[in-house]
Formats: sequence, structure tokens, C-alpha cells
Amino acid sequence: MIHTFNRLVSRFCTVALTACALVVCPAALAQFDGDIGRWVAQDALQPHAPGAILFTGSSSIRRWERLAEDFADYRVIQRGFGGSQFEELTRYADDLVLRHRPGAIVVWEGTNDIASGETGVEVFADYQQFVKRVRAELPDVPIFYVGIMPTPGRFHLEAENAIANRRIQAFTAEHDGLYYLDIPSAFQALNPPEDGGFTALFVDAIHLGQAGYDIWTRVIRPQIEAVVPPNKVYAPDDQTLRPGRSILLDLGPSNPEDGDPTPTTDADGRHWNNWHPAEGGQPVNAGEHLGRLTDTAGETTCVGITITGGFQTNGKAHGGLMEPDPELLGDLAIPTATQDYFFCSADGKLGGGNDDDPGGLMIHGLDPARRYDLTLLGSREHSQTRITEYRVCGAVCRTVTLQTSGTDIGADGAFDGNDDQLIVITGVRPDVFGQVFIDLTLVAGEHAYLNALKLTAQPDEQSNTRDGS
Repeated sequence: MIHTFNRLVSRFCTVALTACALVVCPAALAQFDGDIGRWVAQDALQPHAPGAILFTGSSSIRRWERLAEDFADYRVIQRGFGGSQFEELTRYADDLVLRHRPGAIVVWEGTNDIASGETGVEVFADYQQFVKRVRAELPDVPIFYVGIMPTPGRFHLEAENAIANRRIQAFTAEHDGLYYLDIPSAFQALNPPEDGGFTALFVDAIHLGQAGYDIWTRVIRPQIEAVVPPNKVYAPDDQTLRPGRSILLDLGPSNPEDGDPTPTTDADGRHWNNWHPAEGGQPVNAGEHLGRLTDTAGETTCVGITITGGFQTNGKAHGGLMEPDPELLGDLAIPTATQDYFFCSADGKLGGGNDDDPGGLMIHGLDPARRYDLTLLGSREHSQTRITEYRVCGAVCRTVTLQTSGTDIGADGAFDGNDDQLIVITGVRPDVFGQVFIDLTLVAGEHAYLNALKLTAQPDEQSNTRDGS
């Protein structure tokens, strides 16, 4: 699968470069090739079924960590790429939008255009070009535009924002299948920028925190529901994880300097899954996904992972756990699994950590009637005290913390990383659609970590009798 994945990414980049040879491409476009190439390659391996609700646009879509959870009863595709403008969205429309044949499209774009010097009139024209591009192939798909809201760092641009919003709102009122989502009014009602209730909705000058996204959900969701009813249905699958079976997943990069993939079968005969090939320092963005995970016996399942909040990757030379002890870490004590990691620095606080990569994932393809045991490992060797909070939500939510780093916290009293503690959450019941969400939040230090995980379907006698979630 690694070779196939690399060929798909290479093919996308070749096509992008060829297109730029025929048409002069702004240099800014190249920054998105890698992100979009990974989506294209992963979608080719495991395509999305037509009819999903596709959310696309700039960083506020990418950072919406609970988007899939807020729309848990919808089939959702998250395609936000930070810093983008309408020009990039339209240019990449084939790969970001059209290939998925979505049931509806939600667009957040235009704020970066105006911040870069465009007028509201120009943004309106850019919006029309995007609609024209989509309508050429998907004439009936509903398109929802999220109005440009005020933000603490761009309040001086409100006059141009208002021009763009008014023109787009009037245009949608005159055309069937186009909708304007009046997010700006909800935020303007808080008397920005002086009102503390307004600034409390953000984690920095232009990006929302969870309270801000809660407003988005309250405004956006009812309007989508009025046009496109929830479209996710749980269907039993013979390939779901069998009772008593487990899935093991190695998270991290796979280049020799930063982290090796775990062999398909470890020394004890257990089968492992690896994240897609990645270089150390490479982002893993919301919407990336890995499906059809194998269980430890080597059987393919319908269980998959979708990233809901982006991560960065690193390991080995940057504090990976190189010599794990099976007596301390059990099945996860495989050097290739512990030596590298996904990490983020999001703490959800204004003026706190960097929330650009919120750090979250969704496990799907589970049986809602069954309970599961979830084991998580977070570790990096570093003298700074670093603590990660793991929020695990299925039918109910649980929150657990783990110290991943700190002076002499290892089992031997000398190692500056976690080498003996696991997060073990037993009896996790998925939501009614067979989904479990895992969100990482930074509690102390600079980074939060997730190196590897194990998911076990409880045997029938446990799953059917245990109370709780």
C-alpha cells in the first residue's frame, strides 16, 4: 500500500505542475499541493460515497475539530486548507469538491482574500466564479456560504466584509440552491471588538475556540437540516471487529530519520496497522483517513480512522521511546510504534498554545451495540513537564490525563519520558452510528502526544452485561 500511496501523490503533483506549465500559477498555490495530494491519494484508496456534506475553505474549516462530532448523523467530508482564498478553492475544485459528488457544499472563504487586499466586490465576483465552476458539473447541489464574520484581528476590514456579505446574500436569495449562512449577525450581536464575550470566542486574533464553533454549529446546522436531512445510517457489517479481537495502530512518520513503520507482523505474530507514509515534521490534516484496518490476527475489518483535528509528526531523534518494555506497556511495546508520534500544541485558550493543529481523530465502523476497550500511549523524552488530556466520546464522554514527558518520570527514575503508563478506558460504547471520537488537549508544557493505540472489542459476555457507557 505504501508504494501505491506514493504513486498517487506523485501523480497528483505531476498533474499540478503540468497545469502550471500551461497556465501561470501564483506561487502561493504550490503550498497546498502536498496537503491536497494526500487527500487525493487517500480518497483513491478508500473513496467517499456520493452524497456527503462537504465542508471546504480556509483554516476555520480545517481547525473545526468537532465538525464530524457536531454533524455525527451526517456523512461529512472535511476539506479545509489554511490560508486559502477563493482563487485556490476554485482552482482545486476538481479534487477538493467535484470528485466527491457531495449532497451539499458548505464554503468558508473570502476573509483571507480581503485581508490580502481584495475588495468586497471582488470577493463577490470570486464567489460567483466558484458557483459557476460547481454548477457546470453539479447543477443541483445546494451550496451554503458562511458569511465573513468579524474577528479581533481583522475588525478594521468590516466595511469590505459587509459589502461581500450583502452582495452574496442578495445573490443567494435570487438563485435556487444557494444559501447564505448569517454567521456575522451572531458575532456582531456581541458588540465587537470591545465586548469580552466576543474575544472569548477566539484562541487568537482570527481563529475560533470551541465556544465560537458552538455558535457556528447552532447557526449552520439547522439551515442545513432544512435543506438536507441527516443522511448517515448505521448498517451492520460482517467485517466489523470481532468479539475478543484487537486492532493495533502505529501513529507517526515513516522516514528513516524520524520513525520506521511497524512491520505488518510483529515478533509475537500480531498484525499492525501504520499511518500513511509521512515525513517527520509533515502535517496530518483534518479529513485525512485510513480505512479497512486489520486486526491482530490479520483479518481485514471495516474499522477506519479519520483525522478530525490536525497533527504534526515526529520521533526518533526528537525524543521517541526507543526501548519500550513489554512488561510495562504490553502489546504496544514495539520500538517502531513507540519511537515516533503524532503531536499537537492546542490548549483551546486565548493567548495559550498554538491551536493550528487541534489534535483529534474519529474511529468508525464499530458496532453500536458492543463495548470496546481503548488503550492509548503518549510519550516523548523531554525534561519539560508535559501533560495531555484525552477526551474520548462515544455514547458518553470520558476525559483522562497522562504525563508524557518530564524530568526523571520513567520507570527507572532517570528517563525523561513516559515509558510505563498507558491510558486504558474500558467499556467504551460507540454512538448510534458506530463512532468514537478522541480529542487531545494540551494541559501542561508545549506539546500533547499520541504514539500508538489499541482497540479491543469486548467478548460477548462482557459487552452485554457491563453498565455505563
